[in-house]
Amino acid sequence: MESWKMPEKELPTNELVRRAMSEARLLAKAELLHAKVELAQEVRAARTVGIFAGSGAALALVGLAMLFVAGAAALALPLWAAALLAAGVAFVLAAVLGAIAWTKLPKKPMRHTLERMSMDLEELRQHIELAKH
Repeated sequence: MESWKMPEKELPTNELVRRAMSEARLLAKAELLHAKVELAQEVRAARTVGIFAGSGAALALVGLAMLFVAGAAALALPLWAAALLAAGVAFVLAAVLGAIAWTKLPKKPMRHTLERMSMDLEELRQHIELAKH
């Protein structure tokens, strides 16, 4: 009878260990492929976060510069009022872009890969325990 058809309880220890190692290699390859896919998704998300955060930071700097212009031109009411209004709009846009960037930031990187790896390790531990008995 071929070993892959035999129930695990009837297999010799060396065959159980060989099976466990073979399954561990397959699991490692599968996890590597899953990790690559998940990492690519997170890199795309991080790029989006970078764009929004960079845009928000640039607009915040523009708003700050406009506040300085408004302070310098405070003697001419229409000029400083317009500069102050433009600065307020820039700060609101910066806040919105910063909030969008914050929500898109991954809270727990590679969550799916870590969950799968912990399940795989638990299954490997069970196989090793079976081989010991």
